[in-house]
Amino acid sequence: MHTNMQPPITQQEKGGVGQFLKNYLKQSLEIVKHPLKLLPTIVLGAIWIVLGWFSSKMKLSMPLEVVSFLTFTQGGLFGGVIGAVGGILGKVVVAAFLNAAILPLFEKKPPFGGIQGSMRHIVGSMKINSASAMAPLFYGLGIALLIYGFMNITQSGKNAMVGLVSAVLLIQGIGNRGGFVWGLLFSIANSSSKGKVPQFASITRFLLGMSLGFTLSAGLSLAGLHWCFWLAIPMLIIGFIFSIFKKKVNNSM
Repeated sequence: MHTNMQPPITQQEKGGVGQFLKNYLKQSLEIVKHPLKLLPTIVLGAIWIVLGWFSSKMKLSMPLEVVSFLTFTQGGLFGGVIGAVGGILGKVVVAAFLNAAILPLFEKKPPFGGIQGSMRHIVGSMKINSASAMAPLFYGLGIALLIYGFMNITQSGKNAMVGLVSAVLLIQGIGNRGGFVWGLLFSIANSSSKGKVPQFASITRFLLGMSLGFTLSAGLSLAGLHWCFWLAIPMLIIGFIFSIFKKKVNNSM
């Protein structure tokens, strides 16, 4: 049966974390050779600067508030140094989302390629045969809640867009089994498994958990509830509890 077969492992995925980051940086710098592809990021950067300046001088009109929300303009403007660093990370995510939406059009491809195949991978990964298989899902939920709280330090609804775009990018990664987060997780798992091929289902569950976590985080912010850090703790604890079931089973055999 082909349903349980894992896709072929690329040369980049075979390496450790250091090799993956080196290869990813090299691939990212390739865009410099195509200046036109930098245009979406440049335009987005200009919007951040202009709207950021206006918001510091006056109250934005409703249309500008909408643009500010969609572009995560106010991310990193509050919360001191930690808030600034988290906001920068959030802006990188938003820029990646914009590029995923626009850059494929340069190659006459549909944006967000891979999302259509996400459901198939998600359904396949949710064939649970043990309690421990649920651990990656809850770990992903908890970690996403923490990361979102870092990127949107005030957990303001005005900056909730970063959670929504993060969820979309992760779902895309599940669909095409690629992208930065997928590759990073796979390289980490590959390094820690001592040469044993990591299970794609476990990584898919983790990314699904993160997608749900980012969506939940954005929903909480839009509802005015600052619960991300508080909810992250029980999610991580539940993930840990599920993960020890496998260890207990292995020790009893």
